[in-house]
Amino acid sequence: MTPRFEEEISLIKKVIIDFGEGHRSNLAVISDPFYGESELVDRVEGMTGEEGIRINARTLIRDLEALEDARGRIVIIEEVHRLYRRKIGGFDTMNSFLKMLVCSDRLFITTWNSYSWKYLDEVLDLGRYFSRQIKLPKMGADQIRDMLLSGYEEGELTFVEEEPPKAEELKVLSRGSYKKTLMGHCVQIPRPVVDTRSVRSRLTKTEKKPPEDVFFDRLTRISDGNPGVAEYLWKEALDYPQVRNALKDPPSIGLDYDDSFALSIVLSMGSVEVEELSDVLEPLDLSAERVVGLLEEMELVFLEGDVVAIRSEALKSVVEHLRRLRLVW
Repeated sequence: MTPRFEEEISLIKKVIIDFGEGHRSNLAVISDPFYGESELVDRVEGMTGEEGIRINARTLIRDLEALEDARGRIVIIEEVHRLYRRKIGGFDTMNSFLKMLVCSDRLFITTWNSYSWKYLDEVLDLGRYFSRQIKLPKMGADQIRDMLLSGYEEGELTFVEEEPPKAEELKVLSRGSYKKTLMGHCVQIPRPVVDTRSVRSRLTKTEKKPPEDVFFDRLTRISDGNPGVAEYLWKEALDYPQVRNALKDPPSIGLDYDDSFALSIVLSMGSVEVEELSDVLEPLDLSAERVVGLLEEMELVFLEGDVVAIRSEALKSVVEHLRRLRLVW
């Protein structure tokens, strides 16, 4: 992979130097799920040396006082958004953390889920506590191409065009359904599903682009410029030495508001234990087990043990759906 985060590293280095000279500016690094910011944090940890300590906020949820006892003048905390819950009393730990931060003379370098950050910034005015913010940007097709091809020689890979779909495969509308519990019974609610791939096939212009350009344009659109998602989809398409342009469009989503709210919790956390999700949903008379089963069936999330997370290939559709309902922004 090509070197990444050079601009961000320069900004963080200045924050650390300024701190050494007596000017403290706590820093928030804000990114979408799957972005790959842990690579950036690895490099920052190396810059702090013996003065630094690295902690994941998961370990602080039940023992925030451990942060006060931790050594190090520079504190790197990953996934700080995990210190809150969307429920009554769910902001207590986050508020305690922010009070601790204000009273401390240490430098805090933190990472945040972008959807949680936007919500918490509105509710708690996080910008007051983190005077320096780095929002990791979406990448363009050329950047994603350079990132993914940096380990290969020119001409080493062959990009194979997908065979054009047959006429009968170009149906724009098809039938779909989703499950809904009504009066104690689970029923299938029919819904139309738009095949965006078929729509684009009908609208494709006659002029041809090189297969490599077509692939990376499509990869960038489906991943929405998220390098972590792009890398996942790249691995799916790579059958060395061939790269097959068989990328699937993100799934269509038909969910009611309650199930969509549950999906927004998973998105804003990046991943969440079913028990934690239940803590938020149970007061609303929603079953976390039922919702997770539905979302898994729709291929929007995957379950690994007791942890549920958004499928990376579904991320773009999930965000677009939740934005339409104004559950994220």
